Amino acid sequence: MTPAEAAAALFKAIPQPISLAQLEEYGVEASDSTAQQIAREILSLNLYWVLAAVDAHIPTRYQATLNEELLESIRTEWWESGRFGNDPWRDYQKELNERRTRYAHLVDQEGISPMGVCAETVSLIEDQGMIPPGDREKLLVLLIDYAPASEYGRLLETVG
Repeated sequence: MTPAEAAAALFKAIPQPISLAQLEEYGVEASDSTAQQIAREILSLNLYWVLAAVDAHIPTRYQATLNEELLESIRTEWWESGRFGNDPWRDYQKELNERRTRYAHLVDQEGISPMGVCAETVSLIEDQGMIPPGDREKLLVLLIDYAPASEYGRLLETVG
């Protein structure tokens, strides 16, 4: 499989950006703009796991190309449609790098489990005032469904 094909497979494996209706199915109340912000945090969490799996399973010489292809698919298919708000892509890339650094520290330095990283994401969302404290558990359940960390590693084992 080429890096472009692997990137396409990973893109298909990442859950579509969450919608307001999907949040409501989990009992999380939000406005349209808040739903976009939550979707953005979920995307960052998914990309953390995907890119960590790429680092672990794909030969170094292919990683940059695969990452570029994957991020370009996200930019053209999802970002430019406004599904994550109206911020420029370059602003999101900075935010993504900050999240990746934070999550990597939690996993690599503090030994936090994938569930703990999901809890950290919920804390970020809650700290930004996107959800009321009572929705914390609901959002955690949603993240377990929408950020399947173990799935990315298994997928890459087959394409690596």
